[in-house]
Amino acid sequence: MKNTERFYYIGDHIRRLRESKGWTQQALGKRLGKKTSTISAYETNAKLPSADCLIEMAELFGVSLDTLVYGENAALLSIHSLSQEQRVLVSALVEYFAAESAKQRTAEQQMYLVTELVRLLSR
Repeated sequence: MKNTERFYYIGDHIRRLRESKGWTQQALGKRLGKKTSTISAYETNAKLPSADCLIEMAELFGVSLDTLVYGENAALLSIHSLSQEQRVLVSALVEYFAAESAKQRTAEQQMYLVTELVRLLSR
């Protein structure tokens, strides 16, 4: 897909994602601080959202920017609402599961993760 063709699909992706949430254009506009006419312009490809707006939409819809732009179904995990302590744990989990092999996953890492999970869940 050429860059110029991609532009013509973003509006459709925004509309489908908005509808999947059960939101009106007005409801999405309120969440983004935009007028209903602006949301309509995005969905009809009359206007292209800014990068900041695309990022905000992706977070609202709980999808990646790829999903918003290309229509792929890539899930996004947002850590914005997590505490710093929870973010550290999520980062440690990602690092642990990103290790290429079980050999790279140390017993120390496992104990840390289990201990932190139990501590946070027991609150």
